[in-house]
Amino acid sequence: WESEIGGRHVDNSSYRSQYIQSGNENISEQSIAVYDAFWKRLQKSEDAVGKPMEDGYTTEEYVKLIDGMNVSNISAFLTYKSKINRYLKWLNGNGLLDQEFVDNLRLVKYDMVPSYHVYDTKYFKDFHSLQQSIEDTLWAAERIDDRIFSTQITAIYLAWCGYTAEEAVSIKKDEVFEDHIDSSGHKCFPNDKIMEYIKDYRDATEYESQGRGVITLKYVYSDLLLRTCRADSVDTKTLRIMLRGFGKSSGEEVNLFTYDKIYWSGMFNRAYIYELENGEIKPGDVETMETIFQQKYPSVAVANKRLRDYQKFKEHFFPEAKG
Repeated sequence: WESEIGGRHVDNSSYRSQYIQSGNENISEQSIAVYDAFWKRLQKSEDAVGKPMEDGYTTEEYVKLIDGMNVSNISAFLTYKSKINRYLKWLNGNGLLDQEFVDNLRLVKYDMVPSYHVYDTKYFKDFHSLQQSIEDTLWAAERIDDRIFSTQITAIYLAWCGYTAEEAVSIKKDEVFEDHIDSSGHKCFPNDKIMEYIKDYRDATEYESQGRGVITLKYVYSDLLLRTCRADSVDTKTLRIMLRGFGKSSGEEVNLFTYDKIYWSGMFNRAYIYELENGEIKPGDVETMETIFQQKYPSVAVANKRLRDYQKFKEHFFPEAKG
């Protein structure tokens, strides 16, 4: 790894090559590509800081380094910090770095890393921003009939409402009622926009498409809500591919719609509304977290990890709520 920093040529590759070859990092062949990508990302972030780690970093410089690596959740943060720490300890053990610079990394906490630029692509702030993205995509796609995307948009709405991909593909038409959906033991009352759209899709039998001329495509008959003109059901893998395809139909090379992104955006948005009405969700309150986030947690630590992800979401999108 070589870089041009502050007008001087820095070669920190020899130390890193020695470290990797020392066997200190026990990596399998399958992990080599991921490991290589980590060091390349680290190098790029170092260039932004303005000097290599071997020169010794302050705590603030480590924060900038990790932030520059696009860390968007606590798992990634802990993984990256651990990898960097192992290398720093190796440098220290070989007399190449003073202990204070190893200690400076230990002071870096997840809360100190902004990662806000990542959050704008990782989540939708609220239903309005999700709806705006759907409408922008439909406008840019310039299709003769927006209903060509009805299956995808319905799936987006189901994800927002808190149905997992597995639950969404199993929802039946007769589980969609006038003002709610009741499926997989999950009763949901969506907003009017979502409810009306899903009911229209439930009752639809066809839509128009542009081929050599305008053609009418009929949905395959199905008891299931999510179906297409080719199949009476959609599996989760196909559903995820369809959502990505919809996001790219506007011509933008960006992964705008992914099921998990929409699912957790909706979940965190509801958590924020819950806190406005009931007060802050407290760390360790596993029962409340399991109710709000619709997950069972094997330990308090795992539950608190999800809460921290939510808190970062809230700090970014609703900074006025801080304190």
